[in-house]
Amino acid sequence: MTFADLHCDTASYIYEKKESLFNSDGHISLEKLKKYDSPIQVFALWLDRKYYSKAFAATLDMIKYFKNEVMKNGDKISIVKNAADIKDNAGRVSAMLSIEGCEALEGDMENLYALYDEGVRMATLTWNYRNCVATGVRESDKGGGLTDFGREAVKEMERLGIIVDVSHLSDEGFYDVERHTSKPFIASHSNCRAICKFPRNLTDDQLRVISGRGGVVGINLCEDFLSDSGRADMDDILRHAERMLDICGENCVCLGCDLDGIPSTPEGVASVEGIEGIIGAFEKNFGKTVAEKIAVGNFMRITGELL
Repeated sequence: MTFADLHCDTASYIYEKKESLFNSDGHISLEKLKKYDSPIQVFALWLDRKYYSKAFAATLDMIKYFKNEVMKNGDKISIVKNAADIKDNAGRVSAMLSIEGCEALEGDMENLYALYDEGVRMATLTWNYRNCVATGVRESDKGGGLTDFGREAVKEMERLGIIVDVSHLSDEGFYDVERHTSKPFIASHSNCRAICKFPRNLTDDQLRVISGRGGVVGINLCEDFLSDSGRADMDDILRHAERMLDICGENCVCLGCDLDGIPSTPEGVASVEGIEGIIGAFEKNFGKTVAEKIAVGNFMRITGELL
């Protein structure tokens, strides 16, 4: 049993709490991951708003802390930058870096190049608020999609090999990304707005756009994104997965669990160890081939094409 997950906040979680990646008390730790065979985890670098005045420096500090934790556990985990690295990393956790919100760019393309050199290979353009690249979903009422700098930044991300991620982006920003990019882009941790009205979720049209471009969408385990009631279980996860499969097709759906970044998890999924049960439910309901694509195959396809 293995999996690939497009988004967790564990790097930020252990940085803030000064905990060990090996035995953190959060949703994800190396101890909890040992039940899987060579899992692939994207570790997002998310900044609390208290860091926004020094976003680039704070992001570099977080990367340093995370890399030190990886170095301490080099027999168990390695940072990867592309699909070839993942294939060469059998027997260990493959850790890929992303940024959640482009505050760290601070309007300077040199910061993007520096983050690429540090190993960042995915970029969620916004968190919930406006930054130098685009407008986040919580400020959608203020208008505005990609900024002038943002339009340049997404093109440069495509050139470098940094996957553009529209989770947390305003609807206007989403369609700006469609207009100003040419390669596949992703929504690393978003669900279906037709099922759960939370604005962080994607409309059916947005799902079609991502699929049509050849991108992927990661299913988020946040209960608020799974159910309008704010409480969720495996049936809710399956409901979102089924709609994504119906609209996007079996080559578009991934995991984007958002562990260590959500206040609660669905019933029966207490930590990363619960992903095994999710994949088992996918296999039971959608068949082994589709379950394997959601679990890892579609992640490997998109990284193979773009990185």
